[in-house]
Amino acid sequence: MSGERRKEARSKLGVATRVQGQDKDGTQWVEMTSCEDASYNGARFRLLHKVERGQVVQLWLPMPKLFRHYDFNEPTYRVYSLVRALQPLTPGSLVSVFFLGRNAPRDYEKTPGMRYLLPSDPKPTVKSDKTDKTDKTDRRLLERLEIFINLRLTRVEGSQQEFTVAENLSKGGARVPTSLPVARGEVVTIEEVGGPAGVPPFKTRAEIRNVKVGRDNVPRLHLKFLDGETPDRLFHIG
Repeated sequence: MSGERRKEARSKLGVATRVQGQDKDGTQWVEMTSCEDASYNGARFRLLHKVERGQVVQLWLPMPKLFRHYDFNEPTYRVYSLVRALQPLTPGSLVSVFFLGRNAPRDYEKTPGMRYLLPSDPKPTVKSDKTDKTDKTDRRLLERLEIFINLRLTRVEGSQQEFTVAENLSKGGARVPTSLPVARGEVVTIEEVGGPAGVPPFKTRAEIRNVKVGRDNVPRLHLKFLDGETPDRLFHIG
């Protein structure tokens, strides 16, 4: 099995999909296509409009509940997505995207030409030739992503534990709902559950930096990892 985080194999869909994006000059475009296949973390479809790796687009499609992170009872699933791979076709391209979530990345509306990096991506380099250089501001790191990971959360003091899910994830932290009686400043342990066979689960101690109660009255822990960063495989999609 590859190191990619793919709990389910891709499923063929063949459903109508609306794709909306912005070019670097701010021009908005919309294209109707068909989603060829999807998984819990992304999808693949043909697109005639030219896009680039790192570009953000928004999808509207009747996604099966199995692959949704939210809006389970809505007829149309709306999700911001990151272009991760392009396969040239005649005409257009076969586009693979990574689901970012319900909300657009920071400054997406203000800077339509922005391209984004996942935490596992290498940073762009600046060439020595002044006439040909890569602008570091052209790509912004997506610091926290709506990647859902099953976890075992354990209190270091008292050894109480529960199964929960990371609602979003960065290289150095996560947001995790909980029912445990924990407080800001406390240290807990999180361990990945149900990851790829043969791959050691991600495990780290984490400091609770903040506790917030959402509209659903569920406390959510904002965690800072203490023993290591999130492995790159959790940010990957084929």
